[in-house]
Amino acid sequence: MDISSRFSLTDFLAYLFPGILSAVGFYCLLLLMSIRVTLDNSPTDLTLGILFLVFSYILGVVLSGVIELIANSFGLFYRPTIPLLGFEEDLKKAFRDVFHVKKEIEWARPQFYLCRSVVFEYMPNAVQIIQRQSSLRQLRMNMLPSIFIWMTVGIAWGISMINNGERSFGLGLILTSIVLAILLFAITVDRMRSNDRREQRETYSAFLAGYQTGLFKKEKRPTAKVTPQI
Repeated sequence: MDISSRFSLTDFLAYLFPGILSAVGFYCLLLLMSIRVTLDNSPTDLTLGILFLVFSYILGVVLSGVIELIANSFGLFYRPTIPLLGFEEDLKKAFRDVFHVKKEIEWARPQFYLCRSVVFEYMPNAVQIIQRQSSLRQLRMNMLPSIFIWMTVGIAWGISMINNGERSFGLGLILTSIVLAILLFAITVDRMRSNDRREQRETYSAFLAGYQTGLFKKEKRPTAKVTPQI
């Protein structure tokens, strides 16, 4: 089995980049503690760099699992609808016909997953467009913990500046960190939902086009006659 068909570079980067940002944020927090002297005296070499990248990737994977649980709990994902104006009934009819569903269905995420699986199986040209939106949504979702971590960094450093007598700069850093974090969080969630809508639109469009052209119909193959061996 070709591993590239199961794991792509975008999948790797969607966890690595947020992991690096989060790891650097944690490092900035550690600089405020007594461990700073140890960190300053630590040698930097290729091995440490590789370990940092590995740690960043693992951290990105862990934070991705946490934020996905939170996103599902608070409904940050776009609710599955049919973003094809005027073709809603056609898509439902195609879904019932392809999957042999007799009764009326309430459209939800399982229906979207099934349509996407069929498109991935029969329409490889449409897969790249769909996967691009999915990868962008995953990357943006994984960036949400990094935004929160860097807001915490700004607040912590602001408090440290206030304690050192730089009250105005400290308060300014705290307020700026909070405002920027809120704006970035709202914009990132909005763009994440936009990617979710686009992924659904491209999936349903491809599914309906494949159905209308008869691409999903399975033709019966003639049974091969077995010649008895003597």
